[in-house]
Amino acid sequence: MFVRDCMTLKPVTLRPDSDPLAGVAICKGGGFRHLPVVDTEGRVVGVVSRADLELFLSKANSPGVMKRQHRVDQVNIREMPPVQPDCPLEVAANLMVEHKTSCLPVVKDGHLVGVVTETDLFKALLEVFSGQRKGIRLTALTSNLKGTLGVISTAIAEVRGDILSINVFKGTAPDNRGLTLKVAGVSREELIKAVEPMVLEILDVRVI
Repeated sequence: MFVRDCMTLKPVTLRPDSDPLAGVAICKGGGFRHLPVVDTEGRVVGVVSRADLELFLSKANSPGVMKRQHRVDQVNIREMPPVQPDCPLEVAANLMVEHKTSCLPVVKDGHLVGVVTETDLFKALLEVFSGQRKGIRLTALTSNLKGTLGVISTAIAEVRGDILSINVFKGTAPDNRGLTLKVAGVSREELIKAVEPMVLEILDVRVI
């Protein structure tokens, strides 16, 4: 999956000269935790969080009669690495972890076209794991031998199982790996019987 498959299009934005108080109101009204900040040309300046806006307002003195209001560029605007719409989703997730953020701006031709958030990633995760489709979820340890996944897939196909998702993760030792399958069209017993000879150990089976 790519960022374009799950990003939020046309996000609400702030300008550097926007009122932080208005930013807080927008966050509250829309349920946003972060808002991108863009200049008059639509280029991304950074991302500001609702928490930082509220912290600034709690400590700021009155802007005075001449200025009338504070500005967003007085707040802690965090520079975030922008991602392209065709950026792989796992790359965006790694950037979020690296920069300790839950929101990244999505740019195309230098201009903001969307944002990708933790919520977007959670929704994508549900799709990757077929979380909204009913089936049998089986987790097992397999060997690292080439062709193992093909053999398991063939065994499931032979009992007319429909593989909804398949995900590989780090095993318990260098010579094995974890595997989670979600399969429809077969019973729990049929799936176990088909898969058990092909794996080292079945860790969990459940209908969800």
